[in-house]
Amino acid sequence: MKTPLADPLRPQRSEPAVVGPEGHGFDLERQSPGPQQEDPKARPRRVRTFGILIAVLVGGLMIGVLGAALKVRGVDGLSQDPAGRIAPDFTLPLLDGSGSLSLSDLRGHPVLLNFWASWCVPCKEEAPVLEAAWEEWQDRGVKFLGVDAQDGRTWAREFERRYGITYPSVVEGTPEEMARYGVLGFPETFFIDPEGKIVAKYIGPIDAATLDAYLSSLVNG
Repeated sequence: MKTPLADPLRPQRSEPAVVGPEGHGFDLERQSPGPQQEDPKARPRRVRTFGILIAVLVGGLMIGVLGAALKVRGVDGLSQDPAGRIAPDFTLPLLDGSGSLSLSDLRGHPVLLNFWASWCVPCKEEAPVLEAAWEEWQDRGVKFLGVDAQDGRTWAREFERRYGITYPSVVEGTPEEMARYGVLGFPETFFIDPEGKIVAKYIGPIDAATLDAYLSSLVNG
């Protein structure tokens, strides 16, 4: 059955229009509601809430890291300012495989004790400075001793070969010595007087002028 053609003379029905503001009409089927405007006060509130959440998370992480560090260091570990304390003694194997060495073997001499690792970038910067100072100060009775920690012996020996290190280093097999000295990173250097008392501690790579000043104070009292 064919659909009858519309009579051109007969008015066609149309959908009712809705009159908008100022008398302008718009089609209900074609006009979609615009996006709702956001409350301008809502965004700052969300930003503040997000900022507080981030601060809480970062604070919790820092507390966790500090707690872990204190747990590793233990109650017998040195503080971050150990001046005046007796340097904890230890006996550890020498890196070159020639035996072992105790810190107490060096008693009677001023000692520079340096904690390092071959993968430590600042240690690479510091190595030539330490070697140059060793060559200058060894004839004045100063003993240098490195403690290679958290490292592999092959890499550590290659490190010493590359930077021409001639003073001895011992190898730490466990984190025990780092914990006893309160070492939390590399490099860290301790200056110990002939009686075995820690005079000063230096954190980070030391430059030549600062090292010379520390050693002069250590030797001359």
